[in-house]
Amino acid sequence: MQRRRKDKIKAVIELDAFPKIPDTYREKTTSGGTISLICIFIILYLVFSEVNDFVHSGVKFHFVPDDDLDTRMDLNVDMTVAMSCRYIGADVLDSTGQSVVSFGHLTEENTWFELSPRQRNHFEAAQRLNNILRDKPHGIQQLLWKSGYQNLFGEMPSREFLPSQPSDACRLHGTLQLTKVAGNFHITAGKVLPLPMRAHAHLSPMMDDERFNYSHRIDKFSFGHSSTLVQPLEGDEVITDKGAMLFQYFVTAVPTEIESLVSASSGIHGSMKTWQYSVRNQSRVIGHQKGSHGIPGIYFKYDVAPLRVRVVPDAPPLLRFVLRLCAIIGGVYTSAGIVHKVIQGVYWLIRSCCTSWSGRAQSYTQVSS
Repeated sequence: MQRRRKDKIKAVIELDAFPKIPDTYREKTTSGGTISLICIFIILYLVFSEVNDFVHSGVKFHFVPDDDLDTRMDLNVDMTVAMSCRYIGADVLDSTGQSVVSFGHLTEENTWFELSPRQRNHFEAAQRLNNILRDKPHGIQQLLWKSGYQNLFGEMPSREFLPSQPSDACRLHGTLQLTKVAGNFHITAGKVLPLPMRAHAHLSPMMDDERFNYSHRIDKFSFGHSSTLVQPLEGDEVITDKGAMLFQYFVTAVPTEIESLVSASSGIHGSMKTWQYSVRNQSRVIGHQKGSHGIPGIYFKYDVAPLRVRVVPDAPPLLRFVLRLCAIIGGVYTSAGIVHKVIQGVYWLIRSCCTSWSGRAQSYTQVSS
């Protein structure tokens, strides 16, 4: 039994395509060591370049119809309006006519519209960065999709001290769950009162419109999961001295699916679903005597695009990447061995020629003498 097993092991050994040469039969030379060092440096440089290109690959965009109509989209809001919370209310209306309470509600906090010095520096720094990213006409898609730039500054810092005067603003923040249809998120005077037949009303105090102040600052306005996208409205601050103002933002939300580098290269499904949006805005003073009708407030009129954008890293498959690394290492190693053999051959050829010429010269000298 043991003999048969030894015969099998011997048969496997005979199939070894990589025979090992004992160290006693190897001749180590200075030229071989030098070429080995050069070979190692070349391999490290090429491998580093290949890995760097793989990790920092570009992105490709694919447009496909959005057939996921049943899921809801989250609207993340964090904004401050220069009025006390008891004077204003926020709600959502969409084309389905659902009750306003079905979308959730935002948390209201009385605060001060004027920022502290530390908060002002934080807000202006984030504002400058966002303005550069969305205004400069250069190729920044790599930064937008991979950098996670919006996390550079973190959340708004707390105040160093509380002002002595009473609060004069209202911070509204939280997440609303919207249906994927056109709708209207608005902040107007008065608290929201749901009514039968899917209607609602705003119970506003008996105040003249000119006494309201719809100056506002937007710290966060995004759809879906937070991602490395530019949110056009974040960092906007509008100051007005007129009370009867109507601010309108026309938002088009686009469902977006972002594939990670690992999932795109390995074929494993691991995408992140989020949203991006474009926006245009306008504002005007409400004056019924002048023909400018409407209800003062802040209105975000949104619609959903019928196409979904898939963002896929332009990287080769993981198996192909590994094969390229193996080809680099094996190719450089084999080429270095060939170069070493050529150098050795040339060296011994020159040496033999010199030895032969020296022997002939000595023979000629002896014959002459």
